[in-house]
Amino acid sequence: MNHLEDLKFLVNSFFKRRRSKRREMKRVFQWRRYLEWKDLTFEEKLSAKRFLLLPVFAYLIIGIFNQNLFLIVLLLIGYVLYKRWEKGGIIKK
Repeated sequence: MNHLEDLKFLVNSFFKRRRSKRREMKRVFQWRRYLEWKDLTFEEKLSAKRFLLLPVFAYLIIGIFNQNLFLIVLLLIGYVLYKRWEKGGIIKK
């Protein structure tokens, strides 16, 4: 076991030459903290709104896309055909 620990120490000292400085961790998502809405800072309120409303917007976008998929495909095919037709019609001098 002693040789394994020595090898581990050697590898760690080789890859970690600099000592990392302690930094303050940023709060990403803490449900209990968001329940105390009045105590939050402006940045925390903004991040909470973004985090909580993202699934709603994603659901709406996916729903619109699914309902209009046939129309979107038709528009893309029409655009590609128009571009091909347009290339042969205009001659530059």
